[in-house]
Amino acid sequence: MRAAEIIKKVQRIGIPVARNAFEGTVDDPVPELPYIVYLQPHGRGRGSDSKILLIEEDLDIELYTEKDDEKTDIIRKQIEAEVLADVEHEKFIAYIEEEECFQTAYEIRSLLSKVKGEI
Repeated sequence: MRAAEIIKKVQRIGIPVARNAFEGTVDDPVPELPYIVYLQPHGRGRGSDSKILLIEEDLDIELYTEKDDEKTDIIRKQIEAEVLADVEHEKFIAYIEEEECFQTAYEIRSLLSKVKGEI
């Protein structure tokens, strides 16, 4: 499975989603919590033989919420069931004091996919 497929599933959850960060402006402010940010911190191509290339990607999905409560648990369960059910991942939950919110981070490592021909 490719990172792009997982990101499409994340977008179907119905919570605002951004790559890397929301860039708030006067005309387009950062959305209210909850929201999701995804990052693609690392990727590499390997095993190329001019016909098939293995793509290895890492993906981080971060859920930001105001509280660590039942409503947040429902969102987490939805992400885990609808997005990550068939993907190995690690989950971390932390309070971010400077932002006054909770972060649930899902780290997905070494997603492998084959690409035929040119990328």
